[in-house]
Amino acid sequence: MTEQGHGNHWECVEEMENVLQMVLPSIVQEGTTVETAEVIANCFENETPSTTKIFSITDESEITAKILIATNQEKQTNEVISGYPFIQSKNSIKLKIIEINEWENLIEAVITGETEDEQTISFFDTKYFLHKESYKIGEIYDFSVFALGYDIEILKENSFSFKGQDAIDWIAKSGQEPTYDEQGNVEPVVFYLNELVAFLPTNDNYPDDVEFQSPINSIDTIKAFDKDFYKVRITIFRDPDIEIDLYAKADFFDEMPKINDSIRGIIWLQGHKE
Repeated sequence: MTEQGHGNHWECVEEMENVLQMVLPSIVQEGTTVETAEVIANCFENETPSTTKIFSITDESEITAKILIATNQEKQTNEVISGYPFIQSKNSIKLKIIEINEWENLIEAVITGETEDEQTISFFDTKYFLHKESYKIGEIYDFSVFALGYDIEILKENSFSFKGQDAIDWIAKSGQEPTYDEQGNVEPVVFYLNELVAFLPTNDNYPDDVEFQSPINSIDTIKAFDKDFYKVRITIFRDPDIEIDLYAKADFFDEMPKINDSIRGIIWLQGHKE
């Protein structure tokens, strides 16, 4: 079963103490974007799931926070149910829903979708409560999908090679003919990592957490939570290429990454239906 909660997701953008003391109260007080729906939810202790008014509050920043609030009719109160980092941008990918891991509160979920080439992507749906009643397994929808970085680094070594007997062995295994230098030595076999793309879920319990490697296709700097973030365009699949935007804290890096640098790390995927 998919693990639930957002504690580790906040590590991508801000320290938890600041989230509780500053970020969430500020969004509740000053948030300008509100979305509402009445859906079956399980938000209150000692109550059975029932039709509940849910509303979300956020602001208009590209990297921000979103808070989910449920109206408790019996107590006549509004109760904060959840809060998480929230990306507001657009990056359309057509995905066929093959699995919905709905959380116990029934208003949050991790969606697993399949591309036309049967590649799978799992992501936390930041607007699940708005669309849950319209989703159907096997149907295709346009989703915007993004990544937030837990820990990202620039790949220092962009190649590796086999020399001497290792080169001879690999060439023989691959069915190729060796080439020789002027002294008659076998030329090394060099493998370049600049264009290597890897996209591997880290744990079945956290399908929206992924280990990746990709070259940087574009990069911008944006500010959020009083710090700089790099907005990096990465490739997660090849042939055909599928790209998403990764938002990573600038202090992950000793120097600003550049286009064509290869980066790797652990990311959290989130998205929403367009």
